[in-house]
Amino acid sequence: MTARLVADAEGLAGIRLLEYLPPNMGVQTPEEIHERAAGMVEDLIAALTRPAPQEARKKPSSAPQSSTGVVFKGDVNEVNEFFRQNVWTDGLPIMPPTAEEVDAMLAFTDRAPDEVIGVLPPKRLAATVRSVAVNGVMAGCRPEYMPVLLAVMEAVADPRFCVEDAGSTLGWTPLILLNGPIIEELNFNFGQGLLRPQRQANITVSRFLRLALVNIAGYRVGETDMATFGRNYYPVIAEAEAASPWEPLSVDRGFARGTNLVTVQSADTVSHAFLTEGNAECQLHLIAQEVARVLGGPPLGPLEQFGRETSPILGLTPLIAGIIAKGGYSKADARRAIFEQALIPARQFDERLARREQGHNLKESVRRGNLPARFALSEDPERLVPVMRRPEDLIILVCGAPERNRSFIAAQMGSQGLNVSREIHLPRNWSARLKR
Repeated sequence: MTARLVADAEGLAGIRLLEYLPPNMGVQTPEEIHERAAGMVEDLIAALTRPAPQEARKKPSSAPQSSTGVVFKGDVNEVNEFFRQNVWTDGLPIMPPTAEEVDAMLAFTDRAPDEVIGVLPPKRLAATVRSVAVNGVMAGCRPEYMPVLLAVMEAVADPRFCVEDAGSTLGWTPLILLNGPIIEELNFNFGQGLLRPQRQANITVSRFLRLALVNIAGYRVGETDMATFGRNYYPVIAEAEAASPWEPLSVDRGFARGTNLVTVQSADTVSHAFLTEGNAECQLHLIAQEVARVLGGPPLGPLEQFGRETSPILGLTPLIAGIIAKGGYSKADARRAIFEQALIPARQFDERLARREQGHNLKESVRRGNLPARFALSEDPERLVPVMRRPEDLIILVCGAPERNRSFIAAQMGSQGLNVSREIHLPRNWSARLKR
């Protein structure tokens, strides 16, 4: 089913397919994998040499967002049932995207409704300004969130983000980071409990992205979304810029302080809120230990396997960031200290690499150019190596309960969901529109 849907989206409706159950790397031996593949050779030759069957197939139903017409009439319950049957929801009830509600969203942008922001695989439907508005209404967004939604869609549509990987068996979910005055203007939570789903702005903007992945990208669980387990969407993480002793993420990303900015990237998982104590040096040491534990676990794979770039996130409360800053550490200093102390034995790395490929180890990864030379300075299996390539890879965000000494880490999946930032462009007379 997945292959058929992708083939249809790519214009290959008559493609010949041969089903091959993927090997379970690390469970099956190489001999078992080769034996299974060898048994398919004759079928493969036949599929390549015989005429392709001209079988008619029903195309997946189109999502409602690309049309300006009415797709259904009924009460709220009937609309929800209709949308649910067409797999246009995330399983939760949606706000019916009536013409009036969609027009209210469009009133908060100066862009034309039919402007195409991008084309999202695997279904390759066009993400238009109107389709953003429709999915925003369905998610429960307020009309004034529209500029944020457009920036989120621009980020996801960027080829760098690799939205085509969002349905992989890894099951990662996008994480949205927010900076700028718009945080307080639209009442985003940047403080206590910001990862709870209670604040409308944080949770509905994130839900919008999940619905857009369903309705525009075309992700369907068991069809194009093949997550082994998967995860729910995380609320938007807004930075507590005024409470931070350092420059905000927007400046780290090359924008001027005060820029309204969204950054979207993949998140494999968000860790528990771990506890730290003591002065700046003690705080950094304990944080580094936790970074080593989280990134040195299963997410360690992306460091070598999924490209040459990763961007784990470290969330610090204003209290913790303040202690570190008062100890004389800039944000760059803090990154360097954590990088130098977030270490694991090379043996752990080598064992994981060897399970994926016989004879593969850190030395071989360095030889291939996949890791820096620092990872193979000696043959000692107990030598300590970093869990990041460089200090600059670590994103530090100041957020959460102001007076709590807890932090979190969000691992990122390398080339699957690379971070993309987009400035939020406000419409003319923004302040006046907000007051209506």
